[in-house]
Amino acid sequence: MGSTNFETKKNYKYNSYEQQQFNDFLKKLMTVESEIEKIKIELSLYPDFNCEDVFRIFELDGRGFLDQDDLKYGLNLLNIYPTNHEIRLLIKRFDLQKQGCINFADFFDIIVPFEKDYRTTVEQRLPRSCCPCRCIDVFSLGTINTLKKLFNFIIKAESEINNLRRTLGSLRIKLRDVFGVLDFANRGFFNNSDLVLYAQKENINTGDEKDMDLLFIRLDKNRNGKIDYREVEDELQTLY
Repeated sequence: MGSTNFETKKNYKYNSYEQQQFNDFLKKLMTVESEIEKIKIELSLYPDFNCEDVFRIFELDGRGFLDQDDLKYGLNLLNIYPTNHEIRLLIKRFDLQKQGCINFADFFDIIVPFEKDYRTTVEQRLPRSCCPCRCIDVFSLGTINTLKKLFNFIIKAESEINNLRRTLGSLRIKLRDVFGVLDFANRGFFNNSDLVLYAQKENINTGDEKDMDLLFIRLDKNRNGKIDYREVEDELQTLY
């Protein structure tokens, strides 16, 4: 019955250029998250890599969160020089509590793989520095270069994604209809299985379960295993 409902709603709502643009947007998100995960796995293999020491490159005065100035200064220490707009895009992407800053938990997700074995390995590593100051000397050159690779990729990707949001906005896509196709069971949300089914029907599934899981994690802003309308709206909201 669920599959029949999906077919009915899909055919009724779409088969259009707008739907293809939305599907291309999902493909972009999936590709980006997959590539980011690969770089994070590469980073996690360095034995000197741990989240606390990386966080200290950015954190000021032990406040436990990073604002725009902290992010910019920390990236500058890594010889990355983002614009203010790019910094705001980073906060939009990773500030899951919508507080205008990035806390340690948010930061952990930025640089640590979601794949369980790698994540557990990094979680168990202790910081190498006792100094509460912005310092990169505790890391090997390989770790620093991979950190730079990760942040450079994220910054570039989020700018590209924001441009795609502008394209979708110019089409005046009816977001309620987009959400309705994904929430084909009319529950007020869709889950990972629903997203996989939609991806299969629309030929946007890479065939790798992990890629779909990463796409779902990105969309599931509050990490409750369900994606509601507001979370889709947030992902599609352009930052000018």
